[in-house]
Amino acid sequence: MLDKLFFIFACIIIPVLWGVIVNWIFNQWRDRSDDRSDDDYIFPDYQI
Repeated sequence: MLDKLFFIFACIIIPVLWGVIVNWIFNQWRDRSDDRSDDDYIFPDYQI
């Protein structure tokens, strides 16, 4: 039973952590870019 709960927990937590880490990396990469524009930051809309 504990194995099933751990598997369900891992299936939820690992993708969420992956998304947070990748988002943070791309934000850092964009902030260090030299060709930044002066436009206001527009947060992309990821609705399905």
